[in-house]
Amino acid sequence: MVTIYDIARLSGVSKSTVSRVISNHPYVSTETKRKVMKVMQEHNYVPNSLAIQFRQKQTKCIAILIPDLSHPYFSQLVKYISADCYKSGFKTVVHQTFLDKSREREVYTQLQKNEYDALILTSSTLQEEEIAEFTGNNIIVACNEDFRGDYFDVFCLNEEEVTMNVTSYLLSKGYTKLGFCSDNISSPLQQARLKGFILAHEKKEIIHNKNFLFNEISTIEDGIILGNRLFKENLEIDGIIAGSDFVAAGLISSAVRKNIQIPQRLAIIGFDNHPISLVTNPQMSTICNHIQDMSNDLVNHIVNKMNGVKHHPIKKVYNGEFIERNSS
Repeated sequence: MVTIYDIARLSGVSKSTVSRVISNHPYVSTETKRKVMKVMQEHNYVPNSLAIQFRQKQTKCIAILIPDLSHPYFSQLVKYISADCYKSGFKTVVHQTFLDKSREREVYTQLQKNEYDALILTSSTLQEEEIAEFTGNNIIVACNEDFRGDYFDVFCLNEEEVTMNVTSYLLSKGYTKLGFCSDNISSPLQQARLKGFILAHEKKEIIHNKNFLFNEISTIEDGIILGNRLFKENLEIDGIIAGSDFVAAGLISSAVRKNIQIPQRLAIIGFDNHPISLVTNPQMSTICNHIQDMSNDLVNHIVNKMNGVKHHPIKKVYNGEFIERNSS
């Protein structure tokens, strides 16, 4: 079996030079690199990736923590993050927690054992302080969730402001009996949205109806079921801000089948600007969350941290964009 020492001897260079060629180190001449690579190819030499990772103290692997991959938003987020990680030379491992705290803690333990170079946290059942305690000095970056950013870096949408803006938009158009949907109201993200929803009412001096706050609504099916309930019970809701475009699509489907006119009788606004928002009838008003920009920025940030760029935790907030179509 050919070893790195054999490659060095046959190439007429030192072992450390071969190591630099393998790791693509910049301080190796083109001629030396060509000579070493030729010898490696002739002898079918394959570097031991685990040994390289150990020497470099990197696994070249980044973990992504999500609640459920079947959720349209998280599957889209993982798609962009994985692609950006791949472009930067990193593999990704996706962990689904299904909102189970023990599953989440297991991933933090793996991070502490250096099984990953970094962890991207898209959702959590724990408080920021708890997460920091479990992860120590390891690289962890939150995206999507609106954490304070006292202990680790955060990249997120300004959920409170954009929700306040679209709520104000509906109120100003005369829709005063509004509903609000969330998939997990205990999360920082959903709390920020709810705060924006309530603030918009307070600024207009309109009291929001707490009975119109709906939790654990996340799928098309959930939207259909909620819509059927609203129309069957004749609840006096004239507008609703859905937690996602898929929930909004379910609500629109239910309304159309019940001959509820949209937006005359019921205005509906989705979230995420997913392509499904373009195929509903009427076309769905929604919120663009700049997910691609966020993904690109956070992966570049992680790579910089791995390369030794040190700074205090940062929080980068992206402004959502309201896209008005025919459902509001």
